[in-house]
Amino acid sequence: MKVAIKLFGVIFLSALLGGGYALMQLKSLKSNSDIMVRNGCWRVNPKMDLKQNDWQRAQIAIIGLFALRESEVLYFIASEDSDGEKLSSKYDYELVGTEPNSRYWSYTMYGEDYFLIPNEDKVYSFNLDNLSYISRDTLNPELPRGASKAYSILVSSDKQGDNWLPSGEEDQFHILLRMYNPAPEVYNNLEGVVLPTIRKVNR
Repeated sequence: MKVAIKLFGVIFLSALLGGGYALMQLKSLKSNSDIMVRNGCWRVNPKMDLKQNDWQRAQIAIIGLFALRESEVLYFIASEDSDGEKLSSKYDYELVGTEPNSRYWSYTMYGEDYFLIPNEDKVYSFNLDNLSYISRDTLNPELPRGASKAYSILVSSDKQGDNWLPSGEEDQFHILLRMYNPAPEVYNNLEGVVLPTIRKVNR
């Protein structure tokens, strides 16, 4: 009887550790570099092939439930800043960009667990309709010329003014850019299309 209990304990512990490791790997964007296309600090999955890729299907079930096909939406995710360091609530960031070439778009903050970050102001995302836009000037040289609308989003655990995304108290967080019905030139140039920069700013 004792042998059976010990054997069950070993099997249960092995399954728990193995399952935890598998879950960690599935949530890791680096472990899916063969699937994702990189563009600066952003990564995008060019094809949501749920029928032919078991690994991808498992990952989407965990961190991208109800994700739409790439023909409808492209999901660009940033887990690092433009200097290659992980996004963390220890720092403040400025996300600077111009209007993506798509029918509709939005930015949403997610915590280390890929769920929304709780905050008293209930601010979780911005989209093309509720952002305060800025003028292109010499203070923002990275903005491409000819862009009709530009914006700056401040990411911080401390409350800020307009265009503030609360980062909570996360050792690691993620920013997801959803581009609905992007223009053909976006699909054809995932690695080179102009995307926002994310840089640390002084607290």
